[in-house]
Amino acid sequence: MSSKYDVVIKNGFVVYPDKTVLADVGINGDSIAKLGPADSLSGTKVINAEGCYVLPGLIDPHTHPVYLDNLQDLSKTAAWGGVTTVIHYAYAKPGQSLLQIIKQWKEEAGKTSYIDFALHGGLFETIKQADELPDAFKEGVTSFKMFLSYAKLGWMTDDYALTKAMDIIGREGGMAALHAENGLAIDYIQDKLLAEKADITERFLETSPALAEAEAIFRSVYLGRLMKCPVYIPHISSREAMEVIEYLKSRKFPVIAETCPQYLSRTWDILKEFGPLGKVGPAIKTQDDQDALWDSVENKLIDTIGSDHAPKPKKIDDNFFDAPYGTPEIETMLANVWHSGVNSGKITPNDIARITSENSARIMGLFPKKGRLDEGSDADIVVFDPAKQWTISHTNQHTNASYSIFEGREILGKVDTVLSRGKVIIENDTFSGQAGDGKFHATKSGEWFKNNYKF
Repeated sequence: MSSKYDVVIKNGFVVYPDKTVLADVGINGDSIAKLGPADSLSGTKVINAEGCYVLPGLIDPHTHPVYLDNLQDLSKTAAWGGVTTVIHYAYAKPGQSLLQIIKQWKEEAGKTSYIDFALHGGLFETIKQADELPDAFKEGVTSFKMFLSYAKLGWMTDDYALTKAMDIIGREGGMAALHAENGLAIDYIQDKLLAEKADITERFLETSPALAEAEAIFRSVYLGRLMKCPVYIPHISSREAMEVIEYLKSRKFPVIAETCPQYLSRTWDILKEFGPLGKVGPAIKTQDDQDALWDSVENKLIDTIGSDHAPKPKKIDDNFFDAPYGTPEIETMLANVWHSGVNSGKITPNDIARITSENSARIMGLFPKKGRLDEGSDADIVVFDPAKQWTISHTNQHTNASYSIFEGREILGKVDTVLSRGKVIIENDTFSGQAGDGKFHATKSGEWFKNNYKF
């Protein structure tokens, strides 16, 4: 007599980076217990996935729950988008303790998050905060964000402080994540345009040039190699940057490349109409840059996709120069990448599983519990309906932001059902997650590099 499972997802196309299988997925408790042929498993609860893709829950390696969405809010809007694990940037601003921020966020998210989470540290005063890095590792945080930009704001990490931090991170077995733009060059360009009383909206791309991104990537990854520290480059925006990434990877340098759905689905020509609402850093650039990023996703130069979800408070008629960088992205990430990538034939559903889940799990040391629909793995699962038509609007999103840079975009493909560690949290357009169900996961970001690179 066949076993009866707590939950069975029946007759769906179960997606892996290397294959797609028409199958049933049996779940007991938190975990996937059985993968069987289509229509072979029985369950107490049955989810019909016929005609749908069954994907591993997305792992978003790039989220910012410090603005209009807090840790609880972000976890909810994430779940609506098919994200079942978030990795937040825990920012320690100048004068703050990195270790204290990490402990506070672990405690708050542990009480309020609907889905599982991990943390990156974020250093804004690197020369001082780097001394706390060994203790951060003891808290299960092994990757650390630094800015090579924003010098005038006092947030830029110079090469001396970067080398110090990389020395410690490398010795501890972690990874540096770098906002890679040449901050001093960009500040000069901004000052020059302001002195000219230039129209910053029209000339915004001049303040975030591809060459400044490429230079910072090249310089920082070489410093990482010098200090035996792997480097993760988030939110890559340009062809120029990807040409540098391709060169570095050809030399076997330990570098991971991430881009975001906004760079794959929007250009500045379109976003100009949104004014400051479309202001992100690095800037969303040209069609040529977008084409290069898609080529890099297809040929596997880009390793991961993160949302860079940063819902800042701003309005379309705000002063452009003074408006903050950032947009709400996490809930539309899967749908936008699917629509722009899979529906256009640029990539396959298998690529989606690779770049939105399994790669991030491996890089961050969360695999095999996360990232793949294997027996014994956590039952973090998305049922995605490729035939569902809908239109993105800020009114149908669950972030606290009152805008979307995808407002009015017609999409084919939508998240239907979401399970987080075996619990159905979204079904029939209803959210049933419980605050505090999300668990903290310590990362091991250096282990993957040890197995794949030589320093």
